[in-house]
Amino acid sequence: MKTARIDVRTDIRTDVLIRVLLGCALFLGIVLAAIDIYSLVSCTDTHASWKTLHRIALTDSIFLVIALGIANFLFIKFRKQRTQDIQHTDSLTGLVTRHAFGEIFEHALLDAKRTLEPLSVLIVDIDHFRGINERYGHKAGDALLSMLSKSIQSVLRASDITCRWEGDQFLVVLKECSTKDSCRIAAKILEMTRSLALKKGEDTIKISISIGIAQMVSDDNIETLTARAETGLYSARDNGRNGCAVGYDWILINYACEPILLPA
Repeated sequence: MKTARIDVRTDIRTDVLIRVLLGCALFLGIVLAAIDIYSLVSCTDTHASWKTLHRIALTDSIFLVIALGIANFLFIKFRKQRTQDIQHTDSLTGLVTRHAFGEIFEHALLDAKRTLEPLSVLIVDIDHFRGINERYGHKAGDALLSMLSKSIQSVLRASDITCRWEGDQFLVVLKECSTKDSCRIAAKILEMTRSLALKKGEDTIKISISIGIAQMVSDDNIETLTARAETGLYSARDNGRNGCAVGYDWILINYACEPILLPA
């Protein structure tokens, strides 16, 4: 699972379908009422016609209430799910938000400890992003964030998880991934990022990124693991940015900025 995205087209289709069901139920109710009135008017036996009308009206009312109840239930359920998706999904990138990511991250940690499989974390940060926003505007910054998120996802495996961590930071959880393999993935992300470009007037905006890497140890939790990844990120920044570094507690191991391409 890489991301949790909102499918806007599916939402629209579901919304339209529920509204059509509500409309059909109301239309059918009107048709049935019209038939009842016509039956009453055309009947010559007043007593029989009223008795028949009461019976038909009761049946129609029950049917209409059931139809409207089902349609209303579907509508409320859809809206509730839609609201939850919006709260858990970053509107700009379509990635899981930091708020919703905690539970997913915790489960990944527990699974890795239970199966004794390695697990690594990357924190990806855009270099000098504030300056880009100040010079070119927030729309350009948002476009670059969206481009970078897609670039990161294109490198990852189906089992990896990505979230919008902070303003210009992304956090990636790499399941069953050693430190060496996570460095190779980070290098691939660096290489992909170097090809990103955004036209803004006569300017072409290009970005670089810094990546902090951390490998899970047996007593890790979310806070300690991400703290080491942040330490690696600070090291990458201190070494000129546009690269990656791994944090092992207080010992930093720096890796070359030159990309290490994954085998085809």
